[in-house]
Amino acid sequence: MVKRIFLLSILGVVALVNGQCANPTPRPEIRSMSPKDRLRFFKALDGLRTNGELDRLSKLHVDNADTIHGHPVFLAFHRVFVNDFAAALQRVDPGVLVPYWDWSLDASNPITSDVFTSDYCGGNGAGANGCVANGPFANWELNIDSKHCLQRKFNQGDTIAPFWPPEALLSMQNTCSQYGALSSGIENGCHGAVHLGISGDMSTMFAPNDPFFFLHHGMVDKLWYDWQLMQPNSRFQMYDNVNYDDPSVSADDIIPGYPNMRVKDSLDPRTGACYVYVDSGSGAAAKLLMQEIDRQSGKQTGGLPPSAIPSAAPGTNGAPAALAAAAAASSSNLPMSQTPGAGLLPQSDLATAASAAGNGMPSDSAAQLDALTSHVSHLSGNNDDRAAASAALHNQQVGFLKDVILNGMQPNHGLDIASAFASRNGRFLRRHANALMRRAQQEETPGLGLDDILSGLTTGLLGSDGVVNHLLQGLGHVVEVLPQGLTETLKAVGGIAETVTNDVFDILKLPKVDMSKVPERERQIPYVAELPDWWYKNNNLNATYAAQLRSQIHNIIDGFNGIPGYVSPAVAHYVAKKYGGKE
Repeated sequence: MVKRIFLLSILGVVALVNGQCANPTPRPEIRSMSPKDRLRFFKALDGLRTNGELDRLSKLHVDNADTIHGHPVFLAFHRVFVNDFAAALQRVDPGVLVPYWDWSLDASNPITSDVFTSDYCGGNGAGANGCVANGPFANWELNIDSKHCLQRKFNQGDTIAPFWPPEALLSMQNTCSQYGALSSGIENGCHGAVHLGISGDMSTMFAPNDPFFFLHHGMVDKLWYDWQLMQPNSRFQMYDNVNYDDPSVSADDIIPGYPNMRVKDSLDPRTGACYVYVDSGSGAAAKLLMQEIDRQSGKQTGGLPPSAIPSAAPGTNGAPAALAAAAAASSSNLPMSQTPGAGLLPQSDLATAASAAGNGMPSDSAAQLDALTSHVSHLSGNNDDRAAASAALHNQQVGFLKDVILNGMQPNHGLDIASAFASRNGRFLRRHANALMRRAQQEETPGLGLDDILSGLTTGLLGSDGVVNHLLQGLGHVVEVLPQGLTETLKAVGGIAETVTNDVFDILKLPKVDMSKVPERERQIPYVAELPDWWYKNNNLNATYAAQLRSQIHNIIDGFNGIPGYVSPAVAHYVAKKYGGKE
């Protein structure tokens, strides 16, 4: 009976309407709380410290560390854990709000965030031990894993390395179509940057000692919840082991540390703990910017047919529409035919490209492949007046693709992923190239389009059964379906309209800033942090995969930084704080 009451206290006892809770509790971003509500939250937190509940939570996390990190249950456990924390807080003060921290808004320069001031959570630790000496948690004495002061030791001395920006998070959410892919992407990517940025207690398994842990994992849970809301009919029941090395999993599995709870009890907060996150505006602003990129890229190309959008690898939804459309508007060296309605690449140019590929891979071969497949995509389909041209070009298209794959295996040539694993996987790649050729040759109307090529490449190299996934256990389908050459293709997008930039400031409720007066370096989205190898080892993660994921995120960041007039929500948040109202 006691266990049953404990379970209900974590999930909450709620009234349901049409299977969902009638009055969900809001979870606000901490900076949107009134000073009164914020102080009430801090007071309840101190109550957890003094009544022993914070010790219980920290010890529970330590005791289950090996089974909750590097495994599919990562998101599910931490949702239950944050809900356990929320229930404990509300036993201290039934009316207290439980906030989260949208650290993506602080990605550009985390140390400038209000959350590190005395009015919020205090700042860096002081002295040799890094004891927190300001803010509501100053001079806290803790018991787990031993008696010590609350410690913080920012990872760049007096500053903190950049976090993942909203664009990277939105790319991950839009690209992942399965639970395990999202969980793996979050755990191997954005999650660790915050822990290591703050460090001290936050870089240990007793990180729940620091209230930042719960603010951070509220954001992590929000990323999952927002992803579920994208497809509510399926994702609130979804649980799998995609991109993890674990054996098969089930929603009936018991959650570590909570023997009376199963994963299925955590999947839908609308019927369990009954809460809803109040959006900070970062997601809405990022989506608005993506729509503008779509508009600009469509304007440049005169609109693209559906076949110009890449197919997704297994476990994904495909790239965000904006990125896919921008990538299709390739900054190619191969000119598009001006023949009205045809969109054909002249055969002479195609032959030249194929010949170049067959005589040693040029350094820009990946860009040539992008350009060629984009042009060829216009030929795909059953339209009679295009079928003949498609058939005539077929052999050169397939030969070019085969040469790109095979020559890409050589050092210092295109297709970096293939090159990186040439020594161990040449036979697989050759087999894959031949399989693509056979498939195309068997088509009734031959014509290898962008869908076929990119779907084949991402499935063979990066799919759930692909080479890279077997080598790098836990490889997530996060952004790898984006075509190569993203940096250059995004630069081809027209300038972001000033009205859209102003809308971003409005959505985030920030004072507008004349971006032309902001130094160039402050207008740029910075690269995300590289984490130490010991972090991956301690959390059962794969440092090699994380490095590849970070490289892909940097490619995205480069692309956005190259778009004229583009202002990231994270940049807007930073410059408004620094320059807003000072012009």
